[in-house]
Amino acid sequence: MLNQQNVARAFSTLFHPILIPTLGLFILFQLDTFLTFAISAGARRFLLLIVFINTAVAPMLSVLLMKHTGYVKDIRLYDRNERILPLMVTIALFFITYYLLRQLALPSLIYFFIISATLLVILTLMVSFFWKISIHMVSLGGLTGFLIITSLLLQTDISWLIVTAILVSGITASSRLILRAHNPAQVYAGYLLGLLAMLLLFYYFRT
Repeated sequence: MLNQQNVARAFSTLFHPILIPTLGLFILFQLDTFLTFAISAGARRFLLLIVFINTAVAPMLSVLLMKHTGYVKDIRLYDRNERILPLMVTIALFFITYYLLRQLALPSLIYFFIISATLLVILTLMVSFFWKISIHMVSLGGLTGFLIITSLLLQTDISWLIVTAILVSGITASSRLILRAHNPAQVYAGYLLGLLAMLLLFYYFRT
């Protein structure tokens, strides 16, 4: 029988930060917009594979290697100091992803999403030097912001998706508190950082 702890772990796993870039791109490709016609189905699958390998598989393998070598004690990175190197590796992998995608002729919204996600990881790293912020919530705040931007830029009504993202973010935030991975300030700050930074980056790149 499911209990509160198990549900909290499930949400923390399903909406783990390393899965958000792939999830965001997957959502973008499911929308009925010009992207559906601009990129073939095969190309969309290829792009998703690149993003998944570089932003999910490779970061996880690097953390597992760090645990094997003793640099980190727990792959969940509860210790703030143990997050520094994994975040640096993740930034490098995100930049590689951006570089690879730039070699292709893709809509600018895809480039924006990847480079903005990279900048969010950089901001998270900067904060992590002196405070333990919720990486889960930074990524979900960024995803919420990206959906708002997508709605505005592509002039499509995806309010239900935005509301869903907010609800999922709230449940995940509660999950992080239930698991005692963070305190409320770290959770709220993470979400606001991701949301506001994504929106500000959009207006910056648009000018």
